[in-house]
Amino acid sequence: MNKLYLGFSKQIELPKRNFLFIDDDIFDFPQSRVFDPTNHSFNPLKDIDYKKARALADVLYTATPQGENTLTVRNGKRALLQALLKADRLDKVRGDDEVTAMIADILTSPILRRVLCNPKDQFSFNPRSVVLARLNRAELGDFDALVLGLLLINHFKGQIVLPDFGFYGCDAHISLIRENRLIAGVNFLDELPLRLRNSVLSVIRRAILTP
Repeated sequence: MNKLYLGFSKQIELPKRNFLFIDDDIFDFPQSRVFDPTNHSFNPLKDIDYKKARALADVLYTATPQGENTLTVRNGKRALLQALLKADRLDKVRGDDEVTAMIADILTSPILRRVLCNPKDQFSFNPRSVVLARLNRAELGDFDALVLGLLLINHFKGQIVLPDFGFYGCDAHISLIRENRLIAGVNFLDELPLRLRNSVLSVIRRAILTP
């Protein structure tokens, strides 16, 4: 289901089961599992295919923006897509200078390298479970929290709950609305990119029109 909470109150009504919740702090929830970036790791390239690789390329360009949707950016995404399809882990991605620089920039972070490239302590993201991910920006820093959040959203195949969608929201998440699996909170709609904002407005219109 799609739901949007608009305003500064983040009192979001949670699904009764099966979702990924991402925020600075988490809470007790029956039969939930906690993803802790200081203890757990996951491989965003696990079971990579064309669809997942294209979404991942979009996500990585969101986290490390290279400007508007220019020909250079489109070529960069295309090169990154090809490189992702040939790798089984982020630290094994090989490509042109831009791809190499982007991956190196991400993996310069000790936290991101440990979480994304460690074959041990792999966290299982079962879409039939409740997963609470504590990505505290004050502790991780905005960049690391954003990269982890975007990769977790891309990795999890069930319902997504994002109280601070203004921080994590990007055009790649239009697919979540299309698949009817986004519950999000924003302070102001203009926190979101224009294309995503238009998709979010469709959720609001349906909520108004539905008795």
